[in-house]
Amino acid sequence: MKRIFEWLAIRMEKRPMRILLITIAIFLGLTIGISQIRMATGNDTLVKTSTEAYQSNVALEKDFGGDAVIVLFEGKKQKDLVTLENIRKMWNVEQTIKQENDVFTVISPATIVNLIADKQGTEIKSRLNDISDGLAEMSKKMIDLGNNLKGKNIKDPNEIKAKIEDLSKATAAFDQLINAQKEMGKGTSQLQGGMNQIADGIGKVSLQLQQLGMSVKNNLQLSQQLQMMAANLNQSSQGLKIIAEKTTGLQQGNEKTAEALSKMKMQLNAQTKEMIGSFGDALSPDQLQEMADGFLTMGEKLGEISDGLNTFHEKSGMMIADIPTEQKELDEILYDNGKLRSMFSEVILDNTHAMMMVKMNGNLSDSQKDDLYQKIENLLKEQDFKTISYMVSGKPVLDSALRSEMKNSMKNMVLLAVGFMFLVLMVVFKVRWRILSLPIIFFAVVATLGLMGLVNIPMTMVSMAVFPILIGLGVDYSIQFQNRYEEEHSLKKTLKQMGPAVGTAVVATILGFVALYLSPVPMVEDFGKMLTIGVAISYLAGIFILMLILYLRDHYFSRNQKVLQKKVNQSSILERILQSSTSIVIKFSLFVLLFAIFVTAWGVWVDEKVGVETDIETFMPQDTPQLLDIHKLRDVLGATDQVVLLIQSDSLLSEKHLNWIDQKTEQLKQKYPDLIVNAKSLTTLIRNANDGEMLSYTDSLDFINDLPENQRKMFLTEDQKQSVILLNIKHVPIGEVKGFIQDLRKEIKDTDMKVTVTGKSVLDVEMINGLTSGRVEMTFIGMGLVFLGLLVVYRNPIRAFIPVFPISLIVGLSGGMMYLLGMKYTPLTATLGALIIGIGTEFTILLLERYMEEREKGMEKILAIKTAVSRIGKAIIASGLTVIGGFSALVVSDFVILKDFGLMTLINMSLALFSTLVVLPPVMVWLDRWIVKKMKEAPSPVVQIAQKTE
Repeated sequence: MKRIFEWLAIRMEKRPMRILLITIAIFLGLTIGISQIRMATGNDTLVKTSTEAYQSNVALEKDFGGDAVIVLFEGKKQKDLVTLENIRKMWNVEQTIKQENDVFTVISPATIVNLIADKQGTEIKSRLNDISDGLAEMSKKMIDLGNNLKGKNIKDPNEIKAKIEDLSKATAAFDQLINAQKEMGKGTSQLQGGMNQIADGIGKVSLQLQQLGMSVKNNLQLSQQLQMMAANLNQSSQGLKIIAEKTTGLQQGNEKTAEALSKMKMQLNAQTKEMIGSFGDALSPDQLQEMADGFLTMGEKLGEISDGLNTFHEKSGMMIADIPTEQKELDEILYDNGKLRSMFSEVILDNTHAMMMVKMNGNLSDSQKDDLYQKIENLLKEQDFKTISYMVSGKPVLDSALRSEMKNSMKNMVLLAVGFMFLVLMVVFKVRWRILSLPIIFFAVVATLGLMGLVNIPMTMVSMAVFPILIGLGVDYSIQFQNRYEEEHSLKKTLKQMGPAVGTAVVATILGFVALYLSPVPMVEDFGKMLTIGVAISYLAGIFILMLILYLRDHYFSRNQKVLQKKVNQSSILERILQSSTSIVIKFSLFVLLFAIFVTAWGVWVDEKVGVETDIETFMPQDTPQLLDIHKLRDVLGATDQVVLLIQSDSLLSEKHLNWIDQKTEQLKQKYPDLIVNAKSLTTLIRNANDGEMLSYTDSLDFINDLPENQRKMFLTEDQKQSVILLNIKHVPIGEVKGFIQDLRKEIKDTDMKVTVTGKSVLDVEMINGLTSGRVEMTFIGMGLVFLGLLVVYRNPIRAFIPVFPISLIVGLSGGMMYLLGMKYTPLTATLGALIIGIGTEFTILLLERYMEEREKGMEKILAIKTAVSRIGKAIIASGLTVIGGFSALVVSDFVILKDFGLMTLINMSLALFSTLVVLPPVMVWLDRWIVKKMKEAPSPVVQIAQKTE
């Protein structure tokens, strides 16, 4: 290994500038990937995509939509929420946003208003045929009567009476008209165009009757009766005109029309009888002819009206329901006897809050969600609500804010880490150009970020911690190289000794991080990948950038080597302190080791009492406005968490299966009242529309088929083979949710349908299971990998064991420290074991390597350990402080998950540094005989003293 680095150093000394520029060019090339870095907060960062929980959630979102943006409206009282102006503005937002391709469905108070108006309009349009048929029959009778009167020279009054009696029978047709008008009057519609035409037609018939009455003035009684009929028809015409004017409220017009038609029926019936009685006085032929013409004209006009209504009905499908134009009409839709209709309960939450839900299509990318959320925000601003306020919330909104906070927090942490590094290097690392390693490693971290983008490793809440860590580790490696270079002033000697030593430490660190790859939580796995990449790049930057710059400095700007050597040979205060402390530690080595083992055993014992933080919301900045909005939304809704029963069957809508869905929905609400806030299913829609009662099976199917698409698609797929039961639950610890999910899996076994428990809460449970079950395994695997790696390098199990032992003690003690501080495990602190093994063994390996180097020179073991500690100890302390400084940047993060992780790693790295300098020296001395093959002949005391002063 040393020969390889010696060969590399020779090549580097021959072409230093060329190799330096090539390395810088490669690093610059990596930075191109920075633009491709994505901030990830989706489900795929919590649970592996291969798990059943993830796959079932993907299937759920594919058919029933994904996350929802909730707009919470707030007013002083309910009437403020449902003013015509506010409902119209909600409708404007809804009409625009539902045109977006990424929107699954939208529901709000305006949606329900429009649905009722549309349903009533449909009912009205269905009655047009009844009106048309009634008018057609009347037309036929009048035309027949007119033709009979006109075509014959009737002189016998009895024959005229018979014809008029035949006309009186036509009054039965009015029954159809009256019933149709009454049915129309029950609802509202927007049938603007055709009603004026109908009203004009009936007005013309009224005018004809009036003219006919004028033509028989000599028969006063008949003239008056015809005039009265004309007036009644005119009243009906005016009623229809009111309908046209009140485009969203047919009630007033239809009441007048029905009333007029009823009068016409009764009066025409009575009047025809009176007309029969009045024929005692014979009519003149001219009068009879004029009457016949009048009946023919009226019959033709009624026929035209009937045809017009048929055409109107055929074209009515093109008419679209809208929002009422008057508050009174809106109130009639909203309230029933002063009480809010039950179908509005899902969107008008209480007396001061209403809600609009924009459900997104499933499995959208973060950028698609952000774009849609911004469009909703902009649309709401455009509407400029005056009397109510609104709040846009929901998981997509919180995730968007979280990604923004992550970017800001990452920038702040990197700047703080650089600041801490600067202070540590200035105070502790007393060499020339001591700050040089800082910009070089910062450059390496930027290159790492670019490589992450190129290989598509996302940035998550966990992986944000990488950059302060890498800055600390990178500067740590650079310190080791620069410290030895300042001793040797030789590129070849430095690389020959430190290349393998630091390289071995880097390999051990990477092997510790590789254990994170085995985590079932993807964002922990990505954290391990980023650390691995960053450590490797930092190591290469130390060799090919830092070392070459130092070499070029001394090659082109050489100073008096004797002066430099004199400065190097001067023993510092820190070195003398380290020598003295090592002597004390060796003297009390047994006590030191026993105490360390005892404290570790205590830490392992209390580690079982350390809990796991299961509320993901506690990981993020607690003063984030969007998080506070989520809390407010939860207070109003009662729930923002959801468990879903995904139901699949080829006979889903059979009577048996529909009954199961209804019974299970009601049963779960009753059985888990302390957890379930509300349960919704296909049958819930039926009950809400029928005062809480279920319809017959046949009526239920009709109701489902008549449901508007934006409601039906939330509970039933187009092929009618999948449905859902939505269980909105309280925000409780994941442990309770886990138990509830286990109970649900038992509850759904009483059906032959395929029922899967899924939803966001199930994913959260899966993530926490991964943390609790994988944490210990990751630690032991990391420890095992580091040991095996060192065994391959050293080919000596004792020598491989020595660097791992002191750090394994810290891993055991870590749980005890968390217990004392009252902390809980999170996705980040769960990685502490593997992380401490990976980073901490660097310190122990470097000290072991220096000890072996001194022993190989023939130095006696006590003197060798003192020399090793004093010489490399100051570099290890500087390195340790830089790593600690990097982690200190996490402590001031706004993210609680990073703050807790930073505090624990700061404590553990401090303990690892302490263990390296206090626990490791006695261990090396005790096990010296198994790691040093053969001692050279011991130098004379004078030589040893001279070596000691080196």
